[in-house]
Amino acid sequence: MASVRDPVRLARRIVLKVGTRVATEGDNAFARGVIGPFVRQVSAARTGSPAGAERSLIVVSSGAIALGLNRMHVVERPKELAMLQAAAAMGQSRLMHAYEQEFEAAGQETAQVLLTLEDIRSRTRYLNIRNTIFTLWSFGVVPIVNENDTVSYAEIRFGDNDIISAHLAAMLDADLLVILTDTDGVYDADPKTHRDARPLRTVERITDGLVAAARGRGSAFSSGGMASKIRAADIAARAGVGVVIAKGEGLDLRRILDGEEIGTYFVPAARRLRGRKKWMAFNPSTEGAIVVDRGAERAIVRQGRSLLPAGVKAASGAFPMGGVVSIRDEDGREIARGLSNYSCEDLDRIKGLNSARIASVLGVEAAFAEVVHRDNLVVVGREGGTGVVP
Repeated sequence: MASVRDPVRLARRIVLKVGTRVATEGDNAFARGVIGPFVRQVSAARTGSPAGAERSLIVVSSGAIALGLNRMHVVERPKELAMLQAAAAMGQSRLMHAYEQEFEAAGQETAQVLLTLEDIRSRTRYLNIRNTIFTLWSFGVVPIVNENDTVSYAEIRFGDNDIISAHLAAMLDADLLVILTDTDGVYDADPKTHRDARPLRTVERITDGLVAAARGRGSAFSSGGMASKIRAADIAARAGVGVVIAKGEGLDLRRILDGEEIGTYFVPAARRLRGRKKWMAFNPSTEGAIVVDRGAERAIVRQGRSLLPAGVKAASGAFPMGGVVSIRDEDGREIARGLSNYSCEDLDRIKGLNSARIASVLGVEAAFAEVVHRDNLVVVGREGGTGVVP
């Protein structure tokens, strides 16, 4: 009998995210009693698929800052960025060394990959990361990823590794993202304050109510929380990646990969984006915004057409020609993303005009008829699209 989790059993490219409260113990020491069994299960999962095919796995692990603060004898997570960067510098080497010891004992090679938000924003870096990880996988290596907190600053930080894991899953065309935390999945209310809260085993659509029920940060030494995990699940699922949120302590990874009803499963979108359109849709940032009228919104969302200057009401930001822009409706909701044929300055001059007038207004011999051509445009948004939770 078919099960909603059948795609989990067939997953070959898998991203595994380990939260701070899974990777560390109460005193911010590395949780070997949890991570040791996890590492052995990851190693076994590479060659233990039902069909006998080898799986490619990548681990995104939090915990560096917590381990660094432990070494610094700091008992509360500081708010100063310089302190967090220093803690990351002290903790990252310890985190990686601990993982290397565990994976070496399991006979598995590993490699360290550190990322910042700029690595995802940049199309060139984005492709380089893909190529590096695919090469590591070809050698049977399990990469271990973390945000590069030591060099990143407030404006370019992901903020937590949940979001990194989602973007990686989309980037790598993964089949499955498993987010390990300290609860056994997502509930319809906060189980800490609602005794009658019920676990959700399958989520087909992420609603505002589900996000609101999960508000709140994680532990004092983590930057995520369940709301962050649901946001990550939304990014990944809309990219066509199935997501399981489950408890890390006492984990039986084999049972999850066998499709058993463990944790909460987020059903992936049926349609996968590829190449440049995927990068645009799930890029963590845009360079500016274009507001369109109702007619242009209908043409883009329902008819799959290009954006013409006649439908543009306003443009903001300092985006250049070729910049990634957020296309928004009159209420400010994002409906699409794309590559603009015009800079923000030029677009402000031609907005609302018929395409035939563009060249004369800009004082050029020839000009693009479209502001964003449909080949460089992807529809996003929560209602049936591929966008992310804002």
